[in-house]
Amino acid sequence: MRKMRVESLELNDNLRAEMETGMNHGNDHSEREHFNRWSKTYEQSMSQWFFFDRVHRGLLARIPADFTPAEVLDIGCGTGRLLRKIAVRWPEAHLAGVDLAEGMVAQARTHTPGATITQAPAEALPLADGSVDLVTSTTSFHHWNDQAQGIREAVRVLRPGGLFALADMSVPAHGQPLSRRAIRELFQAAGLTIRVQNSPVLFYTFTVGEKASRA
Repeated sequence: MRKMRVESLELNDNLRAEMETGMNHGNDHSEREHFNRWSKTYEQSMSQWFFFDRVHRGLLARIPADFTPAEVLDIGCGTGRLLRKIAVRWPEAHLAGVDLAEGMVAQARTHTPGATITQAPAEALPLADGSVDLVTSTTSFHHWNDQAQGIREAVRVLRPGGLFALADMSVPAHGQPLSRRAIRELFQAAGLTIRVQNSPVLFYTFTVGEKASRA
């Protein structure tokens, strides 16, 4: 497992506003506090073994066997469990994760020391354009304040030919879970070609989109 270099980007006014909105908007503050509290016991939660780990395995299974990323970003990385699975599959990859909750960030840095973990919202990723081969996100998307902007940010940081692999809830719950069709439309609007979309885990939609290669 190798740390990925996360650039200290100079934020323009629009990007700074997006970051502040993502970290302070309405219910996001209470959600962040919820995840800060949960971060202390998150690694020991039975939900990891019965539920979240199945989602992680399902997502990784949908990434082509011949795809080998050099740089990987996980959005909503929590304590870094998916990043650690990614490190097993691609041990030479440089890894980075972002999460909105500072408690999760602290735990991820402890449990996943080989990755670069940063507190940031999906809507304002602290990475340069075209710097990542694979972006992942699991059970986080329905919490994003602006889901379309978050997808656009994933596309921005992807290199041509890179993949965005998303797994999220597909049934009404807290946050904003979207239908398969709505996710597909957001992916396509952001410039992604859908490579996979199915539901191998009950109540979840798995979607993998590819950023167009340069002509």
